[in-house]
Amino acid sequence: MALWRNLGSFPESGPYRSIGVEPMLGRVFDLAEAEEGEAAVVPATGVPSWRLTVTARRSAPA
Repeated sequence: MALWRNLGSFPESGPYRSIGVEPMLGRVFDLAEAEEGEAAVVPATGVPSWRLTVTARRSAPA
C-alpha cells in the first residue's frame, strides 16, 4: 500500500488538501527504479484487481 498527502499544492488552478491510499503493485513507487522481480505483472485482461479491508476496534476502558 502507498499513502500520500496533498498539502494544498495541486492543482495550481485550485489547490486542495487530501490523503490518498493506493495499491502498490510492486516493491518501489517508480517503475524506473524497479530491479528484476520488483515490478508487478498485469494479467492478460489488462486489469489488475486489489482489495483493502480496514477494521476498527474500540479499546476497552482502562
